[in-house]
Amino acid sequence: MQVEMDPEETVAKLWQACDRWTERAECFEKLADAGFPDGSRLHRDNASATVGEDSLAVSRYVQERARNAARMLRALHRDIFKTEPGRFHLDATVLYPLMRAAIEDATTIAWLQAPEDRKERLTRAFRALFTDSLYFTENHLLLATAAPTVGAVPVEMGEALSAPERTATRTHFERLAGELGLDVSESTRKLTTSAPVKVHYGDNSVEFATWKFLSDLSHFSFMMLRHLATTPIPGTPTPLLHATMLQFAQTVNRVCSDAAERIEQSASIR
Repeated sequence: MQVEMDPEETVAKLWQACDRWTERAECFEKLADAGFPDGSRLHRDNASATVGEDSLAVSRYVQERARNAARMLRALHRDIFKTEPGRFHLDATVLYPLMRAAIEDATTIAWLQAPEDRKERLTRAFRALFTDSLYFTENHLLLATAAPTVGAVPVEMGEALSAPERTATRTHFERLAGELGLDVSESTRKLTTSAPVKVHYGDNSVEFATWKFLSDLSHFSFMMLRHLATTPIPGTPTPLLHATMLQFAQTVNRVCSDAAERIEQSASIR
């Protein structure tokens, strides 16, 4: 099948798609700063996730993911438009991990807020925060064993010290989930990085395929990076790099728009 793509039109569309990242970032920042007023759906979720003095920071987590997405978008825009002012600077190997991170932040927000059922929303929030707590413990151990300048801890000692912390984390989340009437095993099931985009958009979706491709490119796939940088689309003078970057940029914009819409719905009082 012959693909018709005009190189100048492709670059123009790519420029426009990338230039929207500042607007998307501002939107996320405003939504995060505005928070979730009393009576909003996410405020009610917070109240439902409170047992005594223990509470899940459901809304805070959504706010911080939105702010992180904004940081990724601003970094993307800055690299393209500020590195060489007046020129379209397209350093793909720098852009790929930032685009991947923006997709992960946005799709996690959308995945967290998509269910109409409150228990399902809280279960997803539990999984995200439980996994975050586990990674905190694991990464704290890595830091302790890989920092000789500040007195590295032997691996065996680090494991012994972190095991009680991991147990305490699981016990805390299991207790809280049980008291809230949630499925304990599901609420404390580790959340993979790919799960939100795969579940929310589907494993055959453009969004999931884009995330997988960006994941591979972010880990330096030499042959593919060179192929994208040097190959035109068959039958046209349009560089394959420009065409794929356009698709990536459009996907980033689409998932960010979806996430912003979910935040707005969760902040509305109804």
